[in-house]
Amino acid sequence: MSDTTDPTFTDVFGEDVSAEVSEASRGDPTRLDPDSVFAGDDEVVGSHMVDGEGIARFDGDTSELPPELCWALQELVSAPHITEKSRSWPVVLQFEERLRSRLSELGLLLDINREYRYAFTRQADDSSPRSRTILRAKTLSLAASALALYLYRQYVVSPDDPIVDRADMIDHMMAYRPSDDTDEVKFRDKINAAIKSLDDAAIIKPIKGNDDRFTIYGVITAILTADQVAALETRYQAIARGRATAAVDGTSSGDGASV
Repeated sequence: MSDTTDPTFTDVFGEDVSAEVSEASRGDPTRLDPDSVFAGDDEVVGSHMVDGEGIARFDGDTSELPPELCWALQELVSAPHITEKSRSWPVVLQFEERLRSRLSELGLLLDINREYRYAFTRQADDSSPRSRTILRAKTLSLAASALALYLYRQYVVSPDDPIVDRADMIDHMMAYRPSDDTDEVKFRDKINAAIKSLDDAAIIKPIKGNDDRFTIYGVITAILTADQVAALETRYQAIARGRATAAVDGTSSGDGASV
């Protein structure tokens, strides 16, 4: 059997193509800039939304905003807050300025906390008599405020695992039980009512399948400022030592947290 020789690249593709490949291979190799290659690697994969023309969501929809942006706007107005687990979270980060502008038209301000990953809206202070209040703050009871202070401490110590048990909350609040209160059952009912009020305010949320364990939302760091924490600690320590009197289920007069 005769020997056969494999065809060369030039035999197959011609001299012109071979010359172009050789010329290209002698040039300086392309250097990739790591900053450009890995830019934005801290973003959630698949979270970036292309900012295109609005798509009608229903008959009569005249909005020029993308549907995802409209839904994020609705959630910011209707929900107490949104967290990183919400589908609207990456949209809020990407279109922050546009959302601020739309909310401003309603007299609302947008607060975003990137450290603890939450966002919420609050009523702007518009002194015009024509301004309308869309969001109304609710003052927590003394018991709920004391409990919120406890949850605040738990959250800042362990923000990556903000889980609290009902039993721990009750044990903490029992320190505020007056020495002359002989009805422990009734006092526990007041504590459970305080827990429910924080649940209703979306400060805590029961873990699915377990009503006695709760997730603490990062928004609690916005509800209680450093000054409020200091003032509440002073007052509640005085109550615990018996130097101040207040009904644990009553609404505080100015010292309670607002949500």
